[in-house]
Amino acid sequence: MSDYGDAWAGLYDAVHQQTEDIPFWIAEAQRSGGPVLELACGTGRVAIPMAQAGIPVVGLDSSPKLLAIARAKAQRCKLPPGRLRFVRGDMRRFSLGRRFPLVIVPFRSFQLLLSVADQAQALAAIKEHLAPEGRVIIDLFVPDADRILREPGVRVFGRERVDPATSHRLLIGEQNGYDTYNQVITARNIIEELDERGELLRTMHVEYQLRYIYRFEMQHLLAANGFEVADVYEGFDCEPLDEASTEMVWVAKAR
Repeated sequence: MSDYGDAWAGLYDAVHQQTEDIPFWIAEAQRSGGPVLELACGTGRVAIPMAQAGIPVVGLDSSPKLLAIARAKAQRCKLPPGRLRFVRGDMRRFSLGRRFPLVIVPFRSFQLLLSVADQAQALAAIKEHLAPEGRVIIDLFVPDADRILREPGVRVFGRERVDPATSHRLLIGEQNGYDTYNQVITARNIIEELDERGELLRTMHVEYQLRYIYRFEMQHLLAANGFEVADVYEGFDCEPLDEASTEMVWVAKAR
C-alpha cells in the first residue's frame, strides 16, 4: 500500500481544497441514515462536513500525522459527543466490531492499493463491515492514455492554490513515471510556493504511488469479491459513465 498520508501531512489541506464532491457525499450519507465509515479519511475533508450535517461518522486512516490534523480540526468544530470518531487502521485489514449502512472511499484513495491482492483484501474487510443491504461507494479516476504514454520525467504544471494559512500562491505540478505492466503510477508532485510579490520562496516535493484501474477491471474486481454493482457514475452529478468521463464513482452492494 502506498505511503501517501505522512508524505502529504504538512501540505494536504493547502493543496487539496476540493469541495465539489462534498454535497454528493453528504447526500449519500443522509440517504443511508448513518453511521458512515470513511476509509482513508485523511484530514477529515469529507468526514467533518458529513458529521456537521448530522450524520455519525467513523473515519479510518493509516497515517497518524493526517489523523492528528483531522482530530484538531474536528475539535475546533465543537461537534456533539459521539458524532465523529477517527481511528488509525489499514483499509486492507481492520476490525471495528460493528457494521455500517454506508462505507465510502472518496478521492481515489482506493487506488493507493497497489495490487489486485491488496484491493481484494480491502473489499473483504469492507464486506465484513457492511450492514444488510448496505452500500459501498468508491471514487476512482479514469486512466488517461495520453498521460500514461507521456515521456517519463516531463514536468507539467496545471494547478494553482492559495494557502489559507499564509496567503501564498502554490503552483502544483507533476513529474510522473508509469509502470504499464503493473498499472502503477509513481507520482512526484512539485509544489512551488510564491510570496505576495510572486517570488519563489521554496520548492517542495511529495512522492507516492497509485494503481490505475480500468472500468471493466473494476467491475470484475467487485463481482469476484462478492459485490453487485448498483450504479456507476461519471462524477458527482450522478450522470451515467461515458467515453468522455474522467471520474468513476462506483456504488455496490454485497451479494
